[in-house]
Order: sequence, then structure tokens, then C-alpha cells
Amino acid sequence: MRIATAPVNWNNSDVPEYRPWVPYPTMMDEFVEAGYDATEWGPSMPLDPAELKAALESRGLDMVGAFVGLGFRDAERHDAEMAKAMAIAHRLYATGGKLLIAAEAGDDRRRDEAGHVDEAHGLSDQQWQTLAAGLHDLAGALEPLGMAVVFHNHVGTYVETAAETARLLDETDPAKVGWCLDIGHLAYGGGDTLAMLADYGDRVTHIHLKDVDGEILARAKAKGWSFAQALKAYIFPALGTGIARVPEVVEALLRRGYDGWFVLEQDTCAGDPKKTAQANREYLEALLSRTAVG
Repeated sequence: MRIATAPVNWNNSDVPEYRPWVPYPTMMDEFVEAGYDATEWGPSMPLDPAELKAALESRGLDMVGAFVGLGFRDAERHDAEMAKAMAIAHRLYATGGKLLIAAEAGDDRRRDEAGHVDEAHGLSDQQWQTLAAGLHDLAGALEPLGMAVVFHNHVGTYVETAAETARLLDETDPAKVGWCLDIGHLAYGGGDTLAMLADYGDRVTHIHLKDVDGEILARAKAKGWSFAQALKAYIFPALGTGIARVPEVVEALLRRGYDGWFVLEQDTCAGDPKKTAQANREYLEALLSRTAVG
């Protein structure tokens, strides 16, 4: 397995106003200074694949994958969403990335209900089927490129809670759609990652590792905060300091033989993002070194 970082640790498009945007050359230099040799793509990076590839190679960085929110739940959006996804995929392919990390697109209502959703207002059976069909079509389009689609459970979307995540996994073909397990988002949405791993651990092909501040989460629920409000309150803290049971989850993954990427994300942080990213890397490396599996 390998450890990667992500641009969202520096520049978060969900809350672009929460601090000044870091120019991508500075951000990428800081990836390396924080001890990383791989990253996911982000909207603060160059759109030109040649420019991005040169920037990566000059720093000894590998490209892992790219996140995209897709509105496949609505059949009439299928073609436009496919075109959007494939544009990102071709850019990713040109820089060596292999994974398209797809989430459901959500909407303003779901982002406002983040962490306190009413599942009765979720997707219809038809929308679940349409969403799954879109992901299957995307997987087919990616296959000739030697790329894969992994689905990311995400707060503020229609696949946020444990039940919604399970429904998505049940609706999709394991041979076509992997699971990008984000343990922070699952805990934020009220899910128990260890319980989900017991039932769906064989679907996990990619990891976004983050923690959740239990006090901030309780406040967000009590006050009915939106996803953006919670991000600005730093709902995702340093690894190992929250309620997402990071050590237990990592051990459970290793026991299941997980050997993919650990992408360390802390979507917003009060301090220096480089120091935060470095501390999270050091925490995970120490955790991995002392986690006995066998």
C-alpha cells in the first residue's frame, strides 16, 4: 500500500472563501516538503495535462486519481455527466492516474442537511437504478484506458448515510464499481465503518482517510449546520483525535488484506496545511508500523 495526499488539504472548492487559495506550484512543493510522493488531482491544479505532468515529474510526484461529483441520478443528465467524467478521465490518463473517484452530485438541500439528513427524502428506486446504470456505463468507458471507477460515499449528497452507501453498493456490480471508503464522511453521516466493513469490506478498493470531531458533529446536528458551516468549524480534525476509530479501521482493513492507497485528507484545518498533512502522514506511518496483523 502507499500513502498519498490531496489538493483539498490546501484548497477546498466546497469552501473556497475560508482562506486564501494556495497557487498550485507552491501547493505541490509543499506536498513534497510534507513527505509525500503521490497525490490526487484537484481543481487548483493545471487543466493542461502536459503542464500538469511536467509539474508532477519535476517534483517526483505520482498521480493517483481524481474526484468528480456526478448527477447520474437524473436520467436526462446522463450524457452531460458522462462527458464531464470522461474529460477528467482523459486528463488523468495523460498524467498516469488510474482511478476516477466518483461521488453522487448532491444538491443544495442535501448540503444543507449534511450529517442530519431525512432519508425519506432520498432517491427513488428509479433514481437508484439510473445512478447505478450511469456508473456501469462510466466503468465501461474507462476500461479501454486501463482505468477504474470507485464510488465515494460523501456528506452532502444522496449517498451519505450507511444505508444509502449500502444501497449504492447493492445496486452496482462489484466487477465494475469499487468502493472508495471515506471513513470520515461515513462517520459524519452517522455510519459505523467497522460494521460496514463486515458486510462490504470486499468492495473497498480505495481509501480516503480522515477523522471527525465528535463535539463539532454534535453541534452541527443540534444547530442544523450545512456542510460548508461544518467545514469552516473544522469538523475533520487531525488523524486519531476524533470519533472515526481510525486505528481500529486501519487494522480491520489490513486484516482484510487491503493493499491499495491511503489518501490522507483533512478538508479544512485551522493551521498550516503543510504541517497538518505532514503530521497526518507521520501518524499513519506510525500506526501502520505498530499494527500487527497475522
